[in-house]
Amino acid sequence: MLYVVIFSALLLTGSCSGGSASGTAGDKQEDTGILAGQVLKLIKITEPSDNSSVIWGNELSIVIGLTGTDKPDSVRFYFDGILINTVVSEPWSATLSTSGSRLGKVPVKAVAYKGKSRPQSEARFVNIYSDIIPPVERYRIVATYPHDIEAYTQGLLVHNGYLLESTGQNGKSSLRQVEMQTGKVLKRHDLESKYFGEGLALLNDKLYQLTWLTNTGFVYDVNSFTTIGTIHYNTQGWGLTTDGEKLIMSDGTNKIFFLEPEYFTVLSTIEVFDNKEAVWQLNELEYIDGELWANIYQTDRLARIDPSTGRVIAYIDLSGLLEEKDRHPGIDYLNGIAWEEESGRLFVTGKNWPKLFEIQIIR
Repeated sequence: MLYVVIFSALLLTGSCSGGSASGTAGDKQEDTGILAGQVLKLIKITEPSDNSSVIWGNELSIVIGLTGTDKPDSVRFYFDGILINTVVSEPWSATLSTSGSRLGKVPVKAVAYKGKSRPQSEARFVNIYSDIIPPVERYRIVATYPHDIEAYTQGLLVHNGYLLESTGQNGKSSLRQVEMQTGKVLKRHDLESKYFGEGLALLNDKLYQLTWLTNTGFVYDVNSFTTIGTIHYNTQGWGLTTDGEKLIMSDGTNKIFFLEPEYFTVLSTIEVFDNKEAVWQLNELEYIDGELWANIYQTDRLARIDPSTGRVIAYIDLSGLLEEKDRHPGIDYLNGIAWEEESGRLFVTGKNWPKLFEIQIIR
């Protein structure tokens, strides 16, 4: 009899307790109509449309529409991950200037908040293009110098009146000091055959040489060509230059990497665009009077680039530079830009070209 009483009491207690909990939950739902943690579909982005085009510097409006009669308590608007405005009433929109924005595919996002519900996020992407219609500039040949037709030029610079050159091809890659007037190789360091030499830069008496596919580069003493270090990176190695503080690297895409020289850590990146499209296959680089100049692989063009934004300032058309009589079976594309800052002289050549050209740009 005792067991029956206890069991009945437990059933009664559990029943009352369950009824009370159920009633409490029902009361909460009735009070708010929203379960804590529930995501409500309150908004949708009506402007801009996904993957729409925006010219750098123009205003961009982010506009949302309501999906029903419920209004959010607030909406936060983001551009490229940065909060630009919080709105608590109509009009549900935000406007910003794209001046200072990076170029390329940039996310815009609206986040709606309502009571205890989870925030609702809606996102779109816009494509930011340059506002500059780049003019096409030409050139004038000032002088020509001999160049080794076995030198598959990948990096080029001037130091103390001599050319320093990085050459490519597995089994033929090297670092060279070249007498400009004669084309004579005065000093040479050959890379192991597994390495394909690429871009070259000089910073603080150290030469930095990239290789193409091995994610490894080398650091040399500029005077002796003695190897004093290695660098590592996660992309292909193409072009390399410096602004006097940072190293600047290309990887064959439209992306440019700014790196600190000690550990080759990426500090920032830009994407290169003109007013219509991304500019791909950026190759050998040179930093000239605050601009970044780049060979565009498999073309006779150079791009003058604003290094702060990635906008193409102008193109330089070097077609016709190498005469037909100077071409040979092993000739390859234009590649190699060297700037002698002290004299203002500009030199260009190509892979396996027989000549190095000193040129002036006609603007």
